[in-house]
This record gives sequence, C-alpha cells and structure tokens, in this order.
Amino acid sequence: MFIRNYAVYIYNMNIEFLENWKSQTKKGLITLLVLKIIKTKSCYGGEIIKEIKANFGFEIAEGTLYPILKKLKMQKLVMTNWKTEENDIGAPKKFYMLTGEGRVMLRNMDEFWSNLNSSMYAVAS
Repeated sequence: MFIRNYAVYIYNMNIEFLENWKSQTKKGLITLLVLKIIKTKSCYGGEIIKEIKANFGFEIAEGTLYPILKKLKMQKLVMTNWKTEENDIGAPKKFYMLTGEGRVMLRNMDEFWSNLNSSMYAVAS
C-alpha cells in the first residue's frame, strides 16, 4: 500500500511540476508575444488577448496582460493612444503601439529566442 501511495504522490508531484513549468514558460513569453502583436498595428488590451489566443493557442487574463503593458509603457517600449474604433459608438479604448525603443527590444528578444530555439534543437537532435 505504501509503495502505491508513494507512486501516486510522485506522479502528482511531477504533474504539478510540469504544470508550474508550463505556466512560468507562458508568462515569460507573453511580453514577447505582446510586442510581436503590436509590431505592425496598434491594439487595445482585449484585442491583444484575442490575438494571443488565435495565433499562439493559449489564453491569458486581463489581470496578467495589463501589468505587463504598464511595465512596457514605463520602460518606454510602448506608447498609448486613446481612440474609438471605427463603427464603434462605445467609450474610447487605450491602444498600444511600439516605440522605436520597443522595436529595438523586439529585435533583441527575437534574436535571443531564435538562438535559444536553435540550441534546444541542437541538444534534442
């Protein structure tokens, strides 16, 4: 009985470790994904969330996104503009767009990601 319970414990511990690792990896990628999304067009927060789900296959909460956007703005990597969407009679939305510094940072992050992927592929081969 002890061995069975221990095996279940180890299995659950490994599942928890894997899920935690996945979560941390996603959190680390969100900044890169946000910068990629607003590289070519300005977007408001809800639109960024939809784009991440559509293009990268995972969901993020507003409570995760907005602190990242605030940090990016404080670091002068993004700027904001309040505007109303075309054919939208609702309240204005805060749109985010890359600054020049943001474009440089995105290039650096893309280069790092590419090198990391190449290294991972080389190790896995």
